Amino acid sequence: MHRRNLQGCLLVVIFFLILIYPPAVFSKEDTAYISFKKVGVSRHQSNTYVVKKDEWLLDIIRRKYDVSKKEAYRILKLVKRFNPELSDMNAIYPGQKLLFPRKRSSETAAAAHLFPDALSDEKNKKVILKYVVKKGDSISGIIYRKSGNSRGEIHRILGLVKRFNPRVKDLDRIYPGQTLFLPRTIREMARVSFENKNVTIPEYKILSVVSHVINRMYGEVITEGSYCIPVPPSGEVKVDCSRVPVVEINDGNIILLDLSNRIPSDLKRIIESTWENYRVIGVQKGEEISSILERVINATGVYKVRKVNQHERFGNTPIVKVFVEWLVSKKPRFKGTGSYAFNFVSKSSQLVPFSVKDYAQRNDLEIIEIMDGFGVAADDKMYQSCPVRVLDSGIGMDLANSLLEMLGYSPVKSSGIDILIGDGLTLSMKADLLVNTEAGRIIITSSGFPDQVMDVLQKRGDRVIFISKGESRKEVIENIMRVMKIPCLNNDFKFPLSGRNGEESGNISLPALRLGDDEILYLVDYDVDKEICGLLNKEYKVTLVRY
Repeated sequence: MHRRNLQGCLLVVIFFLILIYPPAVFSKEDTAYISFKKVGVSRHQSNTYVVKKDEWLLDIIRRKYDVSKKEAYRILKLVKRFNPELSDMNAIYPGQKLLFPRKRSSETAAAAHLFPDALSDEKNKKVILKYVVKKGDSISGIIYRKSGNSRGEIHRILGLVKRFNPRVKDLDRIYPGQTLFLPRTIREMARVSFENKNVTIPEYKILSVVSHVINRMYGEVITEGSYCIPVPPSGEVKVDCSRVPVVEINDGNIILLDLSNRIPSDLKRIIESTWENYRVIGVQKGEEISSILERVINATGVYKVRKVNQHERFGNTPIVKVFVEWLVSKKPRFKGTGSYAFNFVSKSSQLVPFSVKDYAQRNDLEIIEIMDGFGVAADDKMYQSCPVRVLDSGIGMDLANSLLEMLGYSPVKSSGIDILIGDGLTLSMKADLLVNTEAGRIIITSSGFPDQVMDVLQKRGDRVIFISKGESRKEVIENIMRVMKIPCLNNDFKFPLSGRNGEESGNISLPALRLGDDEILYLVDYDVDKEICGLLNKEYKVTLVRY
């Protein structure tokens, strides 16, 4: 039986090699173009072991892997392949560093033995969670408690549970003490149910889209040369990377991207059950790009993807909100920050403005957009940074003078005012600032006038603005605008971004003092991002003033 199984495996390998490498490729002259060769044995698949005193290889293997003598000899052959520089495997010494195959967890090994199809086909390979049935449990109740989701999601997850437990004939008849296998990330799997986005791209662009996404995640897509994967005890799978690209992610899994879905399922099972960090993804003909990306991202083992369909907020000066469909971030156990947002759009008018995408990236959120029929797309409209007027940095009269000049007035400093009190008596007063307008004079003072003087000025049609030393810059501006009867509104103004189907896809939030009716000015007390400033000025005719 063992010999038959071995022969069967070798036949599968040979069959795969025939699929991946047509007979012509094996000819001597046609193999000369292969210049890049990557061996499947790497730091991702092995652990370093430092030899101690009085140790020998077979003993290390027996203790390290807790296997039988027969299995230890099989692993010894692998160790020889991992350490080709050793001419005599019996001659090792204390302090020597050797590479040993990474030990597979018992949980994953058991899962591969019980249901290899489920393990090789599911998007998340580390999916197995053992659950011991308790008294009063039902399968739907277990799923509901674990997922915390709606009853409508239970039916979908139940299909997974059935695949994970092929020996359980009837899941409606479970008993206390029985062990069931459940998706480890059942809560997340229940929550993430990707809908068909109806965004399709030509087949020849699929690889470029996947490569763009992987490169943004500091990974690599190998499309040249061959990639060799050892298959114990002495087999080897040789992959032509031009036909089956290989995806590598730092600290993550290695993915064979089978774009034509030609790798047999038996060979997938052999690769994935032999190497815990290998994944084989077969792309179905006509498969949506959203489905392909979802499977690739989840298979990396480093990143997790969630469907959120919500506005993401980023930045402070100003605050911007953009609607995103997917959020991709690193799993908690991996170091690093930053998130990736995905949107699937049908036309270019739905693209997020370039200035907003750049601003988002500088605030640790990269937005990737996939456009129907095109692939990775981006708005290329750039805006020049607009000049921002700046009021005097002083307070009180300096600020008032600067504001009035910006509004087009010509204030006169330290101007004398003669006031006729009566009986031929004239009182001379000094105004810190005097402004002549069509509606009368405006007197600005920091010392104040007696009530009798104020009555006379008001009867003459003069308007008086008193600025005290304790007033804030904002209060000074609002005070002047009120007396001069210039519209002034303090608010958080929203400027909508282009939307889908008439709906807003986000906005730019600008807390400001808005002055005027005809020529509107937005006064802000913070520095607005230059690119966002250019966008606001060009698209919304916003004139910013820094005060």
